[in-house]
Amino acid sequence: MDNLARVRRVSRFLTGLSVFFLVAIPIGLGALWATFDLWVPRGLTVLGMKLPETPLPSPMPVVSLALGFVISMIPGGLTMFALWNLRALFRLYARARLFTAENARRLRRFALAVLLLGALNPVCGAMISVALTFTNPPGQRVLSVTLDGSDMTTVFVGCVFLVIAWIMEEGRQLADEQAQIV
Repeated sequence: MDNLARVRRVSRFLTGLSVFFLVAIPIGLGALWATFDLWVPRGLTVLGMKLPETPLPSPMPVVSLALGFVISMIPGGLTMFALWNLRALFRLYARARLFTAENARRLRRFALAVLLLGALNPVCGAMISVALTFTNPPGQRVLSVTLDGSDMTTVFVGCVFLVIAWIMEEGRQLADEQAQIV
């Protein structure tokens, strides 16, 4: 099998996988928050955020769960936007369209979403800690801000893909200019 045929086959698979995750993210987050009281023993990490040491209400108030879902959909929505652009990029690859302006645009949008995701994760984690404890009495409410290596790695990976998208666009423009000279 030649390389282009492999690229097309793998791209079709990754297109389908992207669509699967586009559907799975909101369903999974909804299920996570709907069943929060069933699976959250104290001290676990929820969506990358360590639960506050302060006692959480049990059962968790519906308003806290709804806020948790809405807040977690911020990074979830950004992830979905990134996946939507990856899906479009892989569809182009599956059609053997490898170096087009649309490819670079889709990769740039993916990169920006990943970069923003890394930057917003600590903010959303802090907002979730407030949502989970805001019904607690004064003195037992928590604002927990966590910045870890995975957030910094996500920002870095977003920057790397942003540079790759930039280089792809520059290479495409150069190839277009050379094609016009001939």
